[in-house]
Formats: sequence, C-alpha cells, structure tokens
Amino acid sequence: MTDPFENALAWFRAAPSRWYNSAKKDVSAAAEWIWEVLQGDFNDNQSTAQVATGTVISMIPFVDQICDVRDVVANCRKIHGEPKETWHWVALVLTLIGLSPTLGSLFKGCGKVVFASLRKATHTASNVPQIAKALDAGIIQLNRFLARPEVVKTLRALKIDNPYKYLANKFRALAAQINVAKLLQAFDEARKAAASLLGLVKRWGGAALAERAGRLLQIIDGVRRQADAQLAKAIKPVQDYLNKLARRLDIEAAAAHQARLNVRNPHAFIRTSADAEKAAFDHALPPYADKRPTLANDPLIDPPDEKAGWTSTEPSAARGRHPLDNAFNTFSTIDPITIPPGTTLYRVLDPLSSDNSICWMTKQEFDLLKSKDDWRRRFAVWTHWNSNGEYVTYVVPPGPGLNVWEGVTASQRLKGTDYVLEGGARQIVIDPAHLDRKHMGPRRPTNWGYDDLDRHTSMIGVPTLTNNWYEKK
Repeated sequence: MTDPFENALAWFRAAPSRWYNSAKKDVSAAAEWIWEVLQGDFNDNQSTAQVATGTVISMIPFVDQICDVRDVVANCRKIHGEPKETWHWVALVLTLIGLSPTLGSLFKGCGKVVFASLRKATHTASNVPQIAKALDAGIIQLNRFLARPEVVKTLRALKIDNPYKYLANKFRALAAQINVAKLLQAFDEARKAAASLLGLVKRWGGAALAERAGRLLQIIDGVRRQADAQLAKAIKPVQDYLNKLARRLDIEAAAAHQARLNVRNPHAFIRTSADAEKAAFDHALPPYADKRPTLANDPLIDPPDEKAGWTSTEPSAARGRHPLDNAFNTFSTIDPITIPPGTTLYRVLDPLSSDNSICWMTKQEFDLLKSKDDWRRRFAVWTHWNSNGEYVTYVVPPGPGLNVWEGVTASQRLKGTDYVLEGGARQIVIDPAHLDRKHMGPRRPTNWGYDDLDRHTSMIGVPTLTNNWYEKK
C-alpha cells in the first residue's frame, strides 16, 4: 500500500500491531485493517463535534474516497435488510449526491453535515422521518462546522461573507439537477472503489475473510440491480428536503444580517429556537437537563393572594398584559418579601436581554453557581429563553426597600416532551417599574462563554458587556 493510503486508513482505525511488528508488514493484518474500516456505519450517537470533525477529515484526499465507500456500504447494508423501504433509498441518494467531484470540497463538506441528520432519521424507523426535526438538527451541526477555523479560513479565501445565502442557492441548484443517471454514475464509481478495496481483502486475507468480502460485494451488487427503479422513487423526497433546507437557510441568512431599528444592533447574535433546542436534546441530552415524567419542584397552580405594594402576578383583562403576568408558575413556592436597602441583586443575561427585566437572584445564590450548567439546572432556564454570557447587578437604593416575590424555582418541562430542568434555587421576581437605572451596575462576563447546545456563537461585531435598559414607549 502507498503511504497516503495508509495515512487515510489511519484516520479511521489504528493499524494492527502485526502490521508494525512484521518486518515485511503482514499483508493479512492489512486485509483485516481495510475490512474493519469498511464496516463503519452511521453512528447514531455521534456528538455534534464528532460529526463536524469527521466532515473536515473527510475533505482530505484519499480519506474522502474511503469515507464515500464506507457510507455507500452502510447504505447498502440497510437496503439489503429492508429493500422496499423508500427512506433507506432516500439515505442512499443523500450519500450519492455528495460524491460528485464537481461540488467542491466546501459545499460537499457542508452537505455531509446537514445530510447526516436526515440520513440518520431515515434509518431509525420505518416511519416517515420528521423533516423539521432533521432540519433543526442539521442547522445545529452546520453552525458548528462553519465555526471551525479551517472552514472560516476557506470562507474568507472564497470571499463568502454570508455562507447561509451561498448554501441556500447551492442546495436549490442541486435539487434541480438530481437525476437517476447522475446518481447511478456516482454509485458505480463508489462500487468500483469498494471492489478494489475488497479485492485487496480477498487477496491478502484468509479464506473466511475473503468469503465475507465476497458476500459484501454481492450485497452492493444486489442494491445496484434495484437502483434504477428505486432511486427514481427516492429523488422527489430528497428534492423536497433540499428545497426546505434552502428556505431554512434563507431565514438563517436574513437573521445573521438583519437590521434592527431603534435598538442596539446585536449583529450576528441569535438565540436558538425551542424546536432547535428539542432537536439538540434528542441528539444528546446536556448535563443540566433530565428526561423524566415527573417534576422535582412542581409549579404553582394558583397565583398568590394580592398584596398591597407588590405588583400582581395574576393576569387581568382589565389591567392588560403586565410584565409579571403568569410569573407565579415559574415558582414552586412564593412569598412577598422586602429586600433591604444596600442589598446587591444579580441577573444573568445575554446581549439581547434587557437589564431591567423580572428575573433576579441574591448574591448568595449567584456565588453558588459554578458553571452555566449549574445556572440552567437550578434556575430552570431554557437556551431559547436566555443564552447567558453576561450578568448585571442592582443595588437596592436607600429608602423603604424593594418589594419582590421570592421562592423556590419550579421545574420546567419542554413542551410536548419529557425533557425537564430541575429548578430548586431561590429566585426573585421584580417589577421592572420598581428599578432605578442609577443603581444598575455595568455588565460583566459570567466567563461561561456564549456557546450553547454544541453551537458556536459568533461574537464578531456584537456589542457585549453593554448595558441595555428598556424604556417603555
């Protein structure tokens, strides 16, 4: 074998010790090495980082060829088990359209990232996969991939300032160009490469290994015989997915470059959505969340009694919508208290958050937080509510003190799921109208970073650590 080929194999699997220990490099060990590499399938438990890293690796010469063969082998195994399942053929189409050398390494790499989520969904059940869920998961993967230094360097070299817009146009064009003839050509190239690798296995390996290699090649050939008819059925779902993906990328492109009037411009800072958060949890549950049917701290069902001097926590049609409407159900216990003058309160926020909003905590609670995970778990804060990264302080001014609602934070359940944030910390809810801007401190970093859910948040041009006092119009 050539050195580049050996190096490519090494990305997937360490060479057997017999390969190194033999003066002549034991060819039977090489056969086993190649065979094990070709057994790689679609790992349903890969982290976002693993997918992004694997995609970068797959852009390396020789390595990309082995990646392509390995992926086609995985598709053929799935189809062999359920030959009439259309969604297995959809997964094969997604693999094949990524094999074209005309796509360019950047677009090919981005395609592999976003296709991975849908391809995985097609293999988890015989039901029609949830396209929206797969799109959300794919965008999360894509954001991580685009943030890698080597990809950023490539984008800069190609003068692509909005990769989402660039990719949206590319995916639309790709959807229009897919046809059976091109897919079969890609399949035949992959089959040729697989036959070459399996030929080495058969020549260098023992009889048992040669027999297994022969059976695998028969599986690939069996899929090829069905491909003309089955690929034709799979093209339409793939085109629909590509067009939906392009529309989603249009939204991402607009969000990344949108202008906001009459407010600070946070540039590229964007909170995730609830759907994207759920998709990320389905992929890998973060340490601050649990999956359970019950709650550790049940939310209050009824609001507390009215108390003079404290803003109501109960909705009122007569009052209209108020900042504290329904705030009571973020509590498991709640009491009206007065915080004495000179007390420092803390609020965790992100660049889009208002300084003078309702959610606060004492210094004692803030000092107990050792990480972002602690904060999200103990104060039950979803990523789509608050992306964190900064905090602000407020010193209760001289006078009668500050009337607030205080109690144990209730557990939060992500709507329609068993995903739960535990709660349990003691939180404070304040009427923003009771806050005096002169006693608000400057923003400071939490030192937890701005990234969430394996998503890299670009802070280039974002006005961080800038106070944002909301003035009611």
